[in-house]
Amino acid sequence: MWLQQGLSLAAINQQFISFLDEAKRLKAHYASQITLLVGLETEFITPRDLEELECILEQYQPHVIEYIVGSVHHVHGIPIDFDEATYRRSVTSFGGGGTRDSTEGDRGQLEAFLLAYFDAQYELLQRFKPEIVGHLDLCRLYTPDLKFTDFQEVWKRIERNVEYAIAYGALFEVNAAAFRKKWKTAYPGPDVAQVGFFPSLTFLILFFFVAYTSTWREVCIVGR
Repeated sequence: MWLQQGLSLAAINQQFISFLDEAKRLKAHYASQITLLVGLETEFITPRDLEELECILEQYQPHVIEYIVGSVHHVHGIPIDFDEATYRRSVTSFGGGGTRDSTEGDRGQLEAFLLAYFDAQYELLQRFKPEIVGHLDLCRLYTPDLKFTDFQEVWKRIERNVEYAIAYGALFEVNAAAFRKKWKTAYPGPDVAQVGFFPSLTFLILFFFVAYTSTWREVCIVGR
């Protein structure tokens, strides 16, 4: 979107900085009336994104940026929530596993894709300890009936990630965007929401983050 508007990377970055400056001003101006929290949503396309995020946080955390929504939207550098064709391209980028059985090969691709997603999520959690874990199971956006428990190693990754986030006190986003994408539930799906340590989970219902955090995501997307 930003490139279509003819904006340079420098201009996009400045727009994000202006957003933070304005947020800081509004926070001070309305301090006696309301409590404003200012945050951003992460992007992790390549390691460079995390490096750039560290630079932003060093400059603006905690006096401006007060929370982070830790999200993964790419696997193998390919968007997984743009459209179904691009999602499929991300899955198939993992190859067929060297098997002649197409069904087995497809399953191998999917498992490798899911493992990569949750490993990237874990790296993000470890590095930044985001206060909110965003759409934990976005990796099955276009396969909402997929059961993670059918993939033993994938389920272990989910348990690991959730346990780690719980240990440092993270909240888990309940994202209603899933409904307009033909899910029957919000993110995360029932299997993740009912994971064995469910009593320890704390969920936060979020409907509006994209509007307030898309600028930083776009900075990362075009910053190759």
